[in-house]
Amino acid sequence: MNQKIYVVVIGLLALVTSGCQQSDKDSAVIEAARAGYIAFQQGDMAAWAETQASDVEWIAPKSLPYAGTYYGPQAVMDNVFAPIVELWPDFEVEAIEYKASGNTVYVTTRIRAGGAVSESLHVATIENGKYTKFQIYDDGGFMMQSALTSPKKALTNPNHASPQWQIAAYSSAAPDFIGDFATVIGSDGSVLREGSNGWICQSANPRPVPKSGWGSPHEAMAACHDGEGMKWMMGYMSGKAPVMERDTFMWMLHGDMGEDNTKAGVFNKADAAPGHWIESGPHLMLMPKNPSSLVNYPTEFTTGAPYVMFANTPYAHLMIPVTDYYKYQPESAPK
Repeated sequence: MNQKIYVVVIGLLALVTSGCQQSDKDSAVIEAARAGYIAFQQGDMAAWAETQASDVEWIAPKSLPYAGTYYGPQAVMDNVFAPIVELWPDFEVEAIEYKASGNTVYVTTRIRAGGAVSESLHVATIENGKYTKFQIYDDGGFMMQSALTSPKKALTNPNHASPQWQIAAYSSAAPDFIGDFATVIGSDGSVLREGSNGWICQSANPRPVPKSGWGSPHEAMAACHDGEGMKWMMGYMSGKAPVMERDTFMWMLHGDMGEDNTKAGVFNKADAAPGHWIESGPHLMLMPKNPSSLVNYPTEFTTGAPYVMFANTPYAHLMIPVTDYYKYQPESAPK
C-alpha cells in the first residue's frame, strides 16, 4: 500500500514538474515575442532588430501593398515598415493577448491605421529567444480603405491648379476601377493624363474657375463619363440639345454645388424656384439618348429614390443617389 502511494506521489510530482517546465517555456517565448512589440511601439528599430534572428522570415498577406516574404530584419524594415509609414503615418499596433503553444506565439492585436481600428492575428515562431518566423493576418481590405495612397497624397497638394491635384480630384469622381484608368481633362481643357478604358474625368462645374483652382473635388463638381457622356456635357455647356448614339452614365461621387432641379443653368440658390434647389452629394446619373424616356419617373428629390432633374427639357437625366447623397443638404433627406 505504501509503495503504491509512493508511486502515485512520484507520478504527480513528475506531472507538476513537467507542467512547470512547460509554463516556464511558454512564459519565455511570450516574453521574447513581447519584446519585439515593445521595441516597435517605442520606435526603437535597433532594439527591435535585436529581437529578430538574422534570417528571420516575415510573411505579409496578398491583400496589402507590401505583400511578400522577406528575410532578415533589414529587409523587413525596408519592405514592410517603410511602406506602412507612407500609407498610414499614424500607424500603431497594440498587442492585446499572447498565447503560446510550444515555440509558437499567437498574438491578438489591435491595429490603428488612418484613423480606423481593426483587430488582427500575428503568429510568431520563437527560437533561442528570437523571432525566426512571423506571419501577418491583418485585415488588408479594411486597412487599405484608410491608406494614404498616391491619389490621396496628391489631394493634399496645396496647389489645386496643379495637374497632380486635378488628376487625383477629378478621377476620384468614379469608383477606382474606372477613375484610375480614365483620361483626365484639366480645367483649361488640356489632357492631363491619357487613359485606357474610354472614360473621361473632368470638372463639370460651369462656374468660373478660381485662379488658384477649385477648393475641393466637390467644388469642382468632378465627373467621370464615357464618350457619349462627353457629347451630353458639350451640349449642356453650350446650351444645345445633346446628340447621342445611346444612353450613358456619369459618376459624381463628390456631388455638385447645387442647381435648380427644374431648370438648367440656375446656379444661385436665390434664383431657384422655391423648394427646387438641391446641392447633391455622391450620385450616379443616367443620361438618356431620348429624354422623353424619363417621362414616367418622379421629379421629387426628397425620397432617396432615383428622380429626374431638368424634366421635360433636352437635358433631362435620371439622378441616382448613393450613400451620403444628402450630406450637403440634410434638410432634404427622407424623414
